[in-house]
Amino acid sequence: MLSNIIRFAKNIVVSLIAIFVCFGVLDFLWLGVIADGWYQSEMAPLLRSQFITWPWVVFYLMYGCVVFVLAVVANREKSLLYAGIDGALLGLASYGAYNLTAYSIIEGFTLFIMLIDWAWGTCLTSASAMAGWLGFQLVKGKSSE
Repeated sequence: MLSNIIRFAKNIVVSLIAIFVCFGVLDFLWLGVIADGWYQSEMAPLLRSQFITWPWVVFYLMYGCVVFVLAVVANREKSLLYAGIDGALLGLASYGAYNLTAYSIIEGFTLFIMLIDWAWGTCLTSASAMAGWLGFQLVKGKSSE
């Protein structure tokens, strides 16, 4: 296994960068521009005045690595579509676990936010998996020339 990690080190790095950039840019656009008003109006009483940064940094790093393993590596020899489908399934499960639990136990966590965030997480994870797959293939294509 270690020999494969060394052999594919460039693929891994480029793929992870593609995942993190895609996830970060799209999530920034979603949370900071597109859906900001929805989250602010629906969750105003639940939001901190000052966000704590480290938990979402840990989540982004951990989640990006899981996307890489479960959607990119698992589909490296298949088409882009497979990475997108596995990414969507991962997003469906993980964002579903968060949103269904939050809706169940947090007073004021609305059905609207639960559904919109769940759908967003599914699409975001799928797009990030496809970006990672493309990054992996980009390096793979150059090394075989």
